[in-house]
Amino acid sequence: MKSFPYATPYINDVFTKEEQRFDYIYLRPMLVVLAFFLRIIAFPVKFLIHRRPYGFEARCIDGVLAFGMKYFASHDAVELMVRHIQIEPLLYRHLLWMSGKEENPPSPPRKFNGINGDFNLNSLSEMIRNNLTIGHDQLSYEMIERFDRETFIKSLHEHRKRVPEDHTLFSKAAMEVTKQSSLQWIGCTNVVIFIVIAITLFADLRTAVKALNSFDSDALLLWAMQNLYIHDGIVSTDLNFYLPDNSNRGHFSSGVFSTNPILYLQNHIAFDEFAYHILRERPPTSP
Repeated sequence: MKSFPYATPYINDVFTKEEQRFDYIYLRPMLVVLAFFLRIIAFPVKFLIHRRPYGFEARCIDGVLAFGMKYFASHDAVELMVRHIQIEPLLYRHLLWMSGKEENPPSPPRKFNGINGDFNLNSLSEMIRNNLTIGHDQLSYEMIERFDRETFIKSLHEHRKRVPEDHTLFSKAAMEVTKQSSLQWIGCTNVVIFIVIAITLFADLRTAVKALNSFDSDALLLWAMQNLYIHDGIVSTDLNFYLPDNSNRGHFSSGVFSTNPILYLQNHIAFDEFAYHILRERPPTSP
């Protein structure tokens, strides 16, 4: 197993297995090329005839992904996606606590929608009924809108006493379907690429652009983590490896034609896993 010191043991293990998979070696390059050319064709067409949603888009996206998860995705890929769906809102809830814009969840909480929503994944059919993919991408924009910098800075001492909620308390029953039915052909990297392809194909122009560029909250999470761990040199050093690799280090925003779907694993999912693991296992200390 590879052992990158700035990644969690779980992510190191997943990525080590991933690089040995047949589909990673042979299918991934073709899918990357397909995704690139698909954008070149799809976005001009969407600009002409599909700027606004017609109403079927979310169900198509989640229907295709649920089908792929059930019959083709590897168990490791499904587990990573389910963990991410549940861990990301828990991180955002943690940062919004005492931020000045914390909100009580609706009763009952919306399924898979909103930072305070219900993220128990009991079945794949729930994904389709509740627009999981688009709802998940909207979390980034909700986080940016609700976060208050000054209140967070004033509450740093209180934040350092808390840990995020435990994601294992959420139901992951839908994962059992993969064990029973899946051919295990598609690994983590290609699952992410297929998600990008599904969004590119079915989403309207505005939704597709927002979904493929919904990573500004990563910059906010990185900023918050650096403030929380400013007195912990080891964690601060690890966090430096999650800075954007472009010269503009102010945010993660980039155009839909310049984003690389393969890097979503390293720049987004792996970072959320690291932040969650550190906050749970090595709570920040006050000076």
